[in-house]
Amino acid sequence: MKFRNQEQKSILRKEILHKRNSMNLDEISSKSKLIQENLIRDPEFTKAKSIGLYLPIGSEVETSRIITHVLNLGMILLLPRIVSHDLRYQIVEQKDFDKHMFDINKFGIKEPKLKSLSVDFIDILIIPGIVFDNYGYRVGYGYGYYDRYMSNKKFLKCIGLAFDFQFIKSHIPVYSYDQKIDLLITESGRHVFNPSTVLM
Repeated sequence: MKFRNQEQKSILRKEILHKRNSMNLDEISSKSKLIQENLIRDPEFTKAKSIGLYLPIGSEVETSRIITHVLNLGMILLLPRIVSHDLRYQIVEQKDFDKHMFDINKFGIKEPKLKSLSVDFIDILIIPGIVFDNYGYRVGYGYGYYDRYMSNKKFLKCIGLAFDFQFIKSHIPVYSYDQKIDLLITESGRHVFNPSTVLM
């Protein structure tokens, strides 16, 4: 099946999101554990010094094990905050979690309080998504926050986290603003994408 327009992209988003939301909490937790372990062992991750991560909402892949690992190793952890129409990554430390130094944004997502601790470049940017195709393109919620941030190329590698069924062999619709990830981690392993392959 080949998806060619925005309407079909919306249908695909709805179908996969429904499937993801149908997972029970135990299934989300157990598969998220495998995904996080696969990421932590990945060579791209192990050589990084700064990690841009996300705090999951709903049925997204959990990230708590990654957060603990990053902080325990003394790596720089950054989490996104929506500022105007863009994402701004803030440095987060253990004390921020201990003191619950987070706000809840308009989407119900926990985000770090706005502060001066930030960096100009992130080694590894880790993002969620609803659908990923075999070219490295993704379908998110449709607001474009990650695509806008990724277009600035302020990171070395971008890694997506997803459950196996979110990785499809079809080509999803691609527009000029869509950005590719470099690597996808699922419970079954890693999927590397060719950076030179750009679809329009």
